[in-house]
Amino acid sequence: MGEPEGPDALRDELRAAWHRYVDRVAPLRPALHAYCRRLTGDLWDAEDLVQDTLLRAFAHLGSIHHAIRDPRSYLLRTATHVWIDTLRRAATHGRALDALPPPAPAGPGPDAGPALRDASAQILGRLAPQERAAVVLREAFELPIDEIAAILVTTPGAVKAALHRGRERLVAPDASPVSRYRPPSPALVEGFIERWRAGDVPGLLGLLLESASTENVGCGLDLGPDSVEPEEHFLYKAVHGHPEWPAAFQPEAVRVERGQVAGEPVVLCFATRRGEEALEQLLRLEEVEGRIARLRGYAFCPETLRAVAETLGVPVRTGLYRYPTPAPGQAFRAAP
Repeated sequence: MGEPEGPDALRDELRAAWHRYVDRVAPLRPALHAYCRRLTGDLWDAEDLVQDTLLRAFAHLGSIHHAIRDPRSYLLRTATHVWIDTLRRAATHGRALDALPPPAPAGPGPDAGPALRDASAQILGRLAPQERAAVVLREAFELPIDEIAAILVTTPGAVKAALHRGRERLVAPDASPVSRYRPPSPALVEGFIERWRAGDVPGLLGLLLESASTENVGCGLDLGPDSVEPEEHFLYKAVHGHPEWPAAFQPEAVRVERGQVAGEPVVLCFATRRGEEALEQLLRLEEVEGRIARLRGYAFCPETLRAVAETLGVPVRTGLYRYPTPAPGQAFRAAP
């Protein structure tokens, strides 16, 4: 037997398959995002749910032997299951916190338990997951009872009962899964922008924790500041661009500034093309002990980027769900 293929070969195969998958489901993404936003009641949680849904649906494709006759229903059903699983984990976490003994009065640090327990109680005190999904699918998407039953893997009678109960108890849909996100301080965001404007990539990398992840949500991920050569890192490409890309993809100018979305400091990246400037990227920084634990870019999340631009009242240029490539799985190469 020959030597098994290394992880890089498998990675390249999976990247090509992922690109084909992302391209294939692109027409379904607006409806999926709208459904996830209705379920979670939060823009960022909705995008997380979209990405988790796409990953789970992609992972399960290789295990499904029957025909998928309705791809939209397949994605909505997967989103429902992922969301319900998230709520169950939040509830389990809350029960585990309840089971812990109270901290000693002189113990160091604040007790984070009550806040998490309150968040879990708020979630569980609203509509049951199946009821909420049924109401959203019926009221927001106007789906017939039979289709809702297929998505939720239940009977039409059970859907009617869930709708009846849900409508009776319905309140404003603003409950969302317990957030583990830690927003950054304005000082960290300003320091990040200052280094970006100076082209100081080593300084930007120095803001990252050794365990930090940087990603363009849905299409690119670097684990740790030393995971790749500095010239290949997400932050290097963000600051210096992609000279290997065709001229049609090159902006005339790029500008970054600090913005605020729902009280959270963010980095806004504007690009000028054909003389017109528009928002093309948004970065969220998660801070731990004064440094960046996680950095996420939303350039390839059109629904989320449009919603942010609408809130801020700025022009936006978006629409791609992944990096441009000459073909799925391939990459542009710099001219020799």
